[in-house]
Amino acid sequence: MLVHEQQVRLTRREQQVLLELTGRDPSAIRTRDDLRRYAEANLAAEEHDVDTLRRLKSVLSKYLLAL
Repeated sequence: MLVHEQQVRLTRREQQVLLELTGRDPSAIRTRDDLRRYAEANLAAEEHDVDTLRRLKSVLSKYLLAL
């Protein structure tokens, strides 16, 4: 991930991982606000998620929201 001031650029691999975790395409993420909104909307633990996925989403969400 490249971050410069308010701009954010995800690598293809990062986009692929987020898509696999959430089922939603992250390719529209261009700014920190876009990233924050995506994380808040898509990385909340779901009731049907297995424990490992819940933990992964939690860690990833904390990391992304801290940017």
